[in-house]
Amino acid sequence: MKTHIRIILAGLAGLMAVEITAQAQYIWTTLKDPLAGTGAIGPDTLAANISGTNIVGGYGYFLRNNGVIHGFLLSGTNWVTLDDPLAGSGLDQGTYAAGVSGTNIAGWYVDGSGVTHGFLHHGSTWTTLDDPRADLSPSGGTDAFGIDGTNISGYYTDASGVSHGFLYSLATSNWTTLDAPLAGSGSGQGTYAEHMSGGNIVGSYTDAGGISHGFVYGIVANAWTKFDAPLAGSASGQGTTAFSISGTNIVGTYQDASNNLHGFLYDGRTWTTLDDPQAEPGSFGVGGTVALGIDGASIVGIYIHSDGIYNAFLASPIPRLAITRSSNSLRVSWPCWGSPWTGWTLEQTPDLTSTNWTPSGGAANDGTNNFLDIAAPAGNLFFRLSQQ
Repeated sequence: MKTHIRIILAGLAGLMAVEITAQAQYIWTTLKDPLAGTGAIGPDTLAANISGTNIVGGYGYFLRNNGVIHGFLLSGTNWVTLDDPLAGSGLDQGTYAAGVSGTNIAGWYVDGSGVTHGFLHHGSTWTTLDDPRADLSPSGGTDAFGIDGTNISGYYTDASGVSHGFLYSLATSNWTTLDAPLAGSGSGQGTYAEHMSGGNIVGSYTDAGGISHGFVYGIVANAWTKFDAPLAGSASGQGTTAFSISGTNIVGTYQDASNNLHGFLYDGRTWTTLDDPQAEPGSFGVGGTVALGIDGASIVGIYIHSDGIYNAFLASPIPRLAITRSSNSLRVSWPCWGSPWTGWTLEQTPDLTSTNWTPSGGAANDGTNNFLDIAAPAGNLFFRLSQQ
């Protein structure tokens, strides 16, 4: 579906002060909408964003013109299909859910004429969002992606084929155009605002040379910060794309010099590469991993298999235990990510040769770490984390 998938598979480069590039340890779970069905070349499932136990995205045949796209909401284990009533039912038409905040879902649909429109879905109500500067033709339109409170972010494409970011206020019905200072002004170039959190919007812009760069835009300060993944390629069509932000953590993808896609997690100082172990170069010429959404420490996105099919994933980080001693007491701690996707239970045993591990119980948290304070044992005591 034209504009957004163009960013996933084509335009992608760079960063400010790069300190560390790391490889994280995650539990990777493949997510497949049960209504997506099966086929020799699809269909695909894309996970676009996550908020608590809610994940939104779309399923269907992306980029292959083989069918209709449907949005979805995955709440816990319950899959709900989301079809905007104004969406077309022809090839390369349909609905894509891109952002979720509470009971509000933002995204875009393609109508029967091939024009892209943003939407806000709340309960049973669908509201169409068309930036007044968007070209209402199949080559233009409005793509809504992020929602945070009463603000919606995304981008529109004008009659010249240039994309511009936007911030839309539900409270005032005001549209604000966001153009990165270094964005190109030619067809297929411009600014692509994605998701937002805490007054910051992330996205990417394509420069005059066709290279993509990630950015953070501070709404209050009206400040633009550019960043480039250190391993991103620097040729036209390569680079860095940021898709989502949670606190200070940003996720996205970079396309390397060999045109392979890699997800990334960037916290303003450290770059972590995110490669789903099932990702392979695809039959469409581009393969790899794309991180699209983050909430706390949970990350969602897609990986591309050798058959060219897009597969949704949920990546849950594996926490590490730390033990510190103070006088005659011990503190056992591990990260508190505040998401049920990453719930771990502390267990203990006095003998590593035993299979009898029992829950420790009584753990607290300080907002950053879970911890358990105990009196220093006279003998051995071993701890582990078990995911339920």
